Parts: sequence; C-alpha cells; structure tokens
Amino acid sequence: MADRIDVTCPCCTTRLTVDTKTGEILAETRPKKDATKTFEDAMVQVRGGAQRREDAFSKAFDRTQNLDDLLSKKFEEARKKAADDPSKPFNPLDAD
Repeated sequence: MADRIDVTCPCCTTRLTVDTKTGEILAETRPKKDATKTFEDAMVQVRGGAQRREDAFSKAFDRTQNLDDLLSKKFEEARKKAADDPSKPFNPLDAD
C-alpha cells in the first residue's frame, strides 16, 4: 500500500498529497487563477457580494431562530434519558 495518495478537490480542483497513515496533508497544488478578468467582471462580482452577504446573514438568522427550540428538545431528550437510567454516575469523591 502506498504511503501517500493524491486527491483532487471537487470544488476548487486543488491537488492534495495526503499521508495514508496519519491523514495529514503533505502538499497542495492550487490551480493557477485566470488573470484576464476585466473591470466589468470585477464590478459584477462586487455587486453580487451584497446579495451573497444578505443570503448568508438570513441563513444564519434562521439558524439562530430555530436554535432555542433545538436546544430545548435536546435538553428534554437528555433529561428523559437520565431519568430512565437507574444507575448513578460514578463520583470519584465517593470512593473514600
């Protein structure tokens, strides 16, 4: 078995060399960016940035709105599980 493998990222097409034993990235080769962008392309990207920021903010806001409900449901489930479990957790101070 090889001690390293080459992986290509499907998103950015970066080539990664990964150690198979540790899973650590040994090297990366990023693709060269096209330097032929025009000023109009850059302005379109800047104008689109406001919409991307607004979308990201609305997603984060929705996540935080539902976070209270989610955390309370998780807490209730944990409380039910603790109530159903008859064993008491080991307390190291009781060992004396």
